[in-house]
Amino acid sequence: MNDLIPLALWLFSVLWSLSVCGICVHRGRFLSSERHPKVSPVSWNVVVAQVVSVLFAGFPFIVYIMVEHDISDAMHDFYERHMIVAVAVVIVLVFAELAVMYAQARRAMFTQRDEVLEKAGRRAAERR
Repeated sequence: MNDLIPLALWLFSVLWSLSVCGICVHRGRFLSSERHPKVSPVSWNVVVAQVVSVLFAGFPFIVYIMVEHDISDAMHDFYERHMIVAVAVVIVLVFAELAVMYAQARRAMFTQRDEVLEKAGRRAAERR
């Protein structure tokens, strides 16, 4: 059973990162057909989830180091062969989270700008 713990933790980390990306894609309305959809800013819960995903990204490798002596030779060779790929996948996902969060925040900034300009335009029309 110790053989699969690092792999299971790595899979959990990947799923967590993909979930954070999915939340940002959904809330950022990237799949919307509208030209300028109304987008809300990145919530603090998503920011915290991204920070947690960075911690989850390193956790499987730490656990692997801790249980390395209890792992069978076949699984040890498997982990050694695929370690670089696993690290690369996790790093790419963490940067993808940051990129999607940035894109959502940028779209939300444009939404807020449009709301402020619209409100200022209504006030100016009321004064006339």
